[in-house]
Amino acid sequence: MADVACRWSIRPEHLSRIAADEQRDLKWDDLVRSLPALTPFEQACVTAARLTLVPAKPRQRKGPPTSEPAQAEAGESASATVQMDSPFKWEHGEDDEDEAFAPGVDGFRYSAYLSRGSELVVVQEINGFAREHSILLVIATQVGTDPAGGAQEEYQCESATGDRRWIAPDQIDDWLVSNGKMRDLR
Repeated sequence: MADVACRWSIRPEHLSRIAADEQRDLKWDDLVRSLPALTPFEQACVTAARLTLVPAKPRQRKGPPTSEPAQAEAGESASATVQMDSPFKWEHGEDDEDEAFAPGVDGFRYSAYLSRGSELVVVQEINGFAREHSILLVIATQVGTDPAGGAQEEYQCESATGDRRWIAPDQIDDWLVSNGKMRDLR
């Protein structure tokens, strides 16, 4: 989904919300049907190209304050990433609601978006748990604490192999995107 969002010059979160919307405009269905069928090797190449065009940005994590020199070093490395010449830029329109899903907003930013039965696509490999492009299933939620001691909702995800892992909102930001599908978990 992240690769398609890059191809269409929209944010992955926006595309995920469109996919989940059963009342979406039919043009989105037509767009999906017109995508080329790719082999696994071609899919890997497209993902590599996307990560070259849109490198993963370092995320600000909630936590204890750091010293000024460490913040300056972090700022220098972030500016080096931003200075990279890239023809691709996210376009933000007035109706773009991505701020609700921005990292650091709060630990409950997915509570109205994910629930038991939600499917999540792995967009970055989770070592020892899930490979890229695999599907995880949210099987439980709980309230936990973030590294700064604040409250956050956590999601227990199950892989196709039956392995389970609790995943925090910041990890969802880094590793996962919803495909908009739900499963019945009776």
